Parts: sequence; C-alpha cells; structure tokens
Amino acid sequence: MYNIFNSLVSAAKTIGLANIYLSNRPKVAKEMSEFVVIDLPTEQYRAVKGNDDFIVRTEGVFYIGVKAKSDNTPNIGKQTDLVQKFMDLFPIEDDFIVASGPSILMRGDDKAGFQITTISFNIRTKINSYKL
Repeated sequence: MYNIFNSLVSAAKTIGLANIYLSNRPKVAKEMSEFVVIDLPTEQYRAVKGNDDFIVRTEGVFYIGVKAKSDNTPNIGKQTDLVQKFMDLFPIEDDFIVASGPSILMRGDDKAGFQITTISFNIRTKINSYKL
C-alpha cells in the first residue's frame, strides 16, 4: 500500500498543490484555499501471478476541496481548473502502479467552507514493483 500512496502523492505534487493528505484531512485551516485527500477506500484484490502483469487491483479516490467564495458560493472556476489538472494526470503510471478510468462526482459543501469533488479511479500494481 505504501507504493500506491507514494505513487499517487508524487502525481498530485506535479500539480503544485501544497495541501496533500492521506485518507483523512486534519481540521481545516482558515488560510487553506484548496487541498486533496488521497484515499484507498476499497479492498485490495490479489491477482494470480501469471494471469497478467499486475498483482493487486484496488480503487482510489482523490477528494478535492476548494474554498468557497467570501459569500459562501462555490468557486466554480477554481474548482473546475483544479479538477481538470487532476484529470489530465490520467492514466497515472510509474514503476509501481497504473491508475486509470477516472470518474468525477460533485459532492458539494463539506460544512467547513469547502466544495468537494471526488475523482474515483482503478489502480493496478505492477507485478515486479515490490522489492524484497
């Protein structure tokens, strides 16, 4: 699981986002204007070696938060731009994983002044990606 998170964090960092969290975000800081939470909310399925080039299949989620405007209305332009930057990352591929098949869901207000958009995607780990 470390390799999966590491690969996804590395991809998210290419966007230039400063606030990247794993699984849960801490209490929202007032000065924060955007963030992403990277989560692996589903089971991981181990493939039988030899069936293909991947050993574990699972799903991942980017929870993307953008601070609402001062009048508490969604900042649609900023949210759309940030979500598009994440969508442009796909497929995410490195020496450890391939993440593909993203789908977007607008979640709305998180009761802390942020609008949340989720991007769900499939993850496959490469068979020789784990070093002994």
